[in-house]
Amino acid sequence: MIRKASPETDQISRSLLQKAVRRGNLEVTKLSINNIIRNNDFDWLRKRLAVVTFEECWTYGLEVSYEKNEEIVTEHYIKIARTVKNKNAAGLGSLAYALSRGDLSVFFGDQEDKAIKIIAEAIKRPNDFWEWTRKQKLSELQRLLVEKADKGFRKAGWPWDRAFAQAAAYLAISTQIPEIQYTQASSTEDFPFWVGIDKHTQEGKKAIREAAKRIGFNANKALWLAFYFESVKCNALYYSPWWEKEIAWRMKKIGLAITEANAIWEKMRPILIELLTKEAINLKEKILNLSSIKPQINIQMPLL
Repeated sequence: MIRKASPETDQISRSLLQKAVRRGNLEVTKLSINNIIRNNDFDWLRKRLAVVTFEECWTYGLEVSYEKNEEIVTEHYIKIARTVKNKNAAGLGSLAYALSRGDLSVFFGDQEDKAIKIIAEAIKRPNDFWEWTRKQKLSELQRLLVEKADKGFRKAGWPWDRAFAQAAAYLAISTQIPEIQYTQASSTEDFPFWVGIDKHTQEGKKAIREAAKRIGFNANKALWLAFYFESVKCNALYYSPWWEKEIAWRMKKIGLAITEANAIWEKMRPILIELLTKEAINLKEKILNLSSIKPQINIQMPLL
């Protein structure tokens, strides 16, 4: 059964956190975490760490842990924000989830279709999948990442989020695990706070639909364009062919070439920014004011 978020939940703060992590903004990441903790939402924050890990940089699964400790959880989010993102598990997991729901359009007619089938079956029979992973002959690193993915799977709530962890375990077994890479942090001064008000929030969904209406474009398709061309932007991205496959598949599903979709988004984007100006200003003031309310947690940054 899929759980619905409580109406009291601050969905914008939750959304802003992942956007800050994706764009590598350490200050906004830390302040978003402070705000979430102040809202007594630490339990969600700790569980969400598993999803963010395998969705944004699945190889960070080698380091992630889920202690009931605010500083440790915050440090993990900060380190993920500094990573060069690797979205292969997200791409494979999303395609497999669609297949598990009966969508055969996810196949590309190549040898990698097998991986989509395996994860789709894993989604349907998770216990059998994790039992299979334990029977594989693995290196120490592979065993560790599979173990962490298993733990992350059990903390995720939504079925597609769980699929990211299963995809990460499969990638760890079937491919060489790339080394975690770190990059420079982005500037808070340039951070676009409006991206936190996206299709996962009521305010964002309403604004996207209105922007689509103004240019005469389908509102449901516009929600996907906002996601792929803005919400998931990263500070740096490791070569992620599964992620590219997911984008290509989604654009085909909504009947647009990627170049055409991008051109439509560029028309919508300034309208959306205008519609969300007031909300973005309020969000920025709310988040940045936290720096004077609660001392920032001292985080040891990974060396480049």
